[in-house]
Amino acid sequence: MILTELPDLPPRPETPANAAFRRDYVTRWGNENTILCGLTRLAEYPRVMHPLSIKMAWGGREIYRLGRRDVHVREGSYLILNEGDEYGSSLNSELPATSFSVFLRRGLADEIVAARRVGVEKCMEQSVGAGAAATFSTHLRAHDSHVTPRMRFIYESVMAGERSQSWLDEQAVLLVDDFLRAEHAALQSTLRLPASKASTRAELSRRLRLAADHIESHYDQPLPLEALAKVACMSTFHFVRYFAMLHGATPHAYLVACRTAAARRMIEAGVTDQELIAERNGFGSRSSLYRALAGRSGTSDRQLPRRCQ
Repeated sequence: MILTELPDLPPRPETPANAAFRRDYVTRWGNENTILCGLTRLAEYPRVMHPLSIKMAWGGREIYRLGRRDVHVREGSYLILNEGDEYGSSLNSELPATSFSVFLRRGLADEIVAARRVGVEKCMEQSVGAGAAATFSTHLRAHDSHVTPRMRFIYESVMAGERSQSWLDEQAVLLVDDFLRAEHAALQSTLRLPASKASTRAELSRRLRLAADHIESHYDQPLPLEALAKVACMSTFHFVRYFAMLHGATPHAYLVACRTAAARRMIEAGVTDQELIAERNGFGSRSSLYRALAGRSGTSDRQLPRRCQ
């Protein structure tokens, strides 16, 4: 199923015009690979359980409500959400923004993980079913050389008129393999954390990425250090120390990087009101904006984490 307009679903009311579409959509949802993309100013979907999916957005931000936290997807990153996750989403933009998601049919990732473990020789000897559940860490990820090129290819192909389900099924298989490589790269980054147990490193990484997600989602608001450390459930001392180890920048440098990247996107889009740019991106004053754009905020572009450049 490939849709180039966001689907007309609840909470919008059912009408004679959308009733047939909704019945067909519910029948196919989760049972086949699906692309949902569209250009819109306003969209809202309630919390429901979803299959494995990847989210991208540009020209605005799409907010995903995950449990007790909100994660904002924008130009600089993407988000993978696991099969069985329950969430809602909303998009509210002054200008039309693009929402782009690929949903993978239920069980596909498990089948691919099982096949990768068995190897091609065993696969030729016997059929391979699903193994252990494939799960991915739920945090914003910088655009990379694994997943991003595939997603761009899929989007550009769909915009050029591709509507074949068999083509999408092929791309879905390759996309899961890209997910697994990206997940491996993310796990490798936890080796920077000086903990003796792998389980401790994994938990540290999870907490620090929650804080990074909070920065990227709310950089336009005041974010004192104590509040960020609280998101990670850590003391400020350990939070600053370990955040820099994992992300390659201190929390403040990371925050300035996110604000600077957002300001540059506004400038590239043609916005010239510097007071507005400073206000919208949490700088508070034009002088702070100038210092960040000129690289005089205590952090150079070369030192910034890739996901915030």
